[in-house]
Amino acid sequence: MELILDAIENLIYIYEEVFWLKECFTTLKSLIVFLLVWFVVRFEYKLTLILYIASFVGVACVFFGDIGYLSDNDVLKLIAPTSLFLLAYNKNRGNDTMLFFFLIPYFITSYEFYRSAHYVLMSLISHLLVIASVVIIKQNIYFSLFVSAVIGILINYVGANYPPGTNDILLNPALITLAVKGLESYTKNVKYNDFLKSFWATLLCFAYFGSWAFHYAKPICPLYGKY
Repeated sequence: MELILDAIENLIYIYEEVFWLKECFTTLKSLIVFLLVWFVVRFEYKLTLILYIASFVGVACVFFGDIGYLSDNDVLKLIAPTSLFLLAYNKNRGNDTMLFFFLIPYFITSYEFYRSAHYVLMSLISHLLVIASVVIIKQNIYFSLFVSAVIGILINYVGANYPPGTNDILLNPALITLAVKGLESYTKNVKYNDFLKSFWATLLCFAYFGSWAFHYAKPICPLYGKY
């Protein structure tokens, strides 16, 4: 066990020192997760397989995120491509089972609402503000992209300045998606699904390109701190 922990610590050290290596490995892992889900959607027992994959990804994201092996952008790299794919793959808007099977395990493992009543209240307020914004701007693609970009920036800002997991309490992309899907089911308004596609597409771009942008901008404009 000690050898495994030492190996993880060494990998973390290498990742911190060699930025491009970290990005390449994370992109490779993201591609593997995406290809696995893309492959299993063709099977008869695809829901079960997706649930297993999602559970593994969810637990891994939380565990490796808490020890500093994965950043918030790294987590987005792992879940954003598949979430966007499942949204686009769903030809029947009334059937979001595969999307739910993929996101719910991550949501359950990442949403540490039990941390304190203070965090629960802040989470309730922040997610209500997000959902209210979605209700208002869902008709406009440009406002949808703007709100999605703001969420992406806040996810990374909170992740860099507060303890691990805080961003998942305040701005959990899985919870936002599930809530918006609930609104879509209740109102029968397809604009909510259109918003989710732009939301995950924005988070996808932000995850891959935001890492590089913030990496090179940090020496010039050090906005990020450590909790």
